[in-house]
Amino acid sequence: MKQLFENWRRLIKENAYAMGTMGVNVASGHISSPCPQGEEQNGVHADGSPFCRPKPELEQKGQIIVPTRHEMVNIIKNNPPQKIHIDKPKGSIKKFGGEIPVKLPFDYGEWPDFINPADNMGWDLIIVPSATLDDENLIPVGYVAYNENKPKAMFNDKIIIAPDGNYNSEDREIIKDVFAQMDYFDDPVWY
Repeated sequence: MKQLFENWRRLIKENAYAMGTMGVNVASGHISSPCPQGEEQNGVHADGSPFCRPKPELEQKGQIIVPTRHEMVNIIKNNPPQKIHIDKPKGSIKKFGGEIPVKLPFDYGEWPDFINPADNMGWDLIIVPSATLDDENLIPVGYVAYNENKPKAMFNDKIIIAPDGNYNSEDREIIKDVFAQMDYFDDPVWY
């Protein structure tokens, strides 16, 4: 029941339409920007007006900003394979959120061409333990998300991928056990 509630909470937050004086872009459900096109808000002036700056020109490097996990999952499902960079192979140590060092039983990396606005880096991925980067047709089968115990990291989700969408119960248990060590992650969600 707790997992169902947490999944529902995240779905509502991800798809919520914001209210306020700035308005909402109804097509996407995102808050309309108070800044001119091509600029983003980066704080406010003393009088309360928005401080605008030019948006980083990621598209020049061939990168695309993908605002939600749902959109990223659809991109990968509909357009495999995409370039993957493994920055923490199986057996290496990673500190998720910089706190607890964990020896990884899976390959961890990112899609460098698709930027997650939560951290302005490539969308994070986990390859199920029974697979490797050499497997073909690695597609999303689930995700792991930060929770309210680490609010600054929320929406920096890790998308779990498997060859042809196939994984086993041992893959599920191994990934669950890794993230259960940290109280700032929700339980993994599997599709």
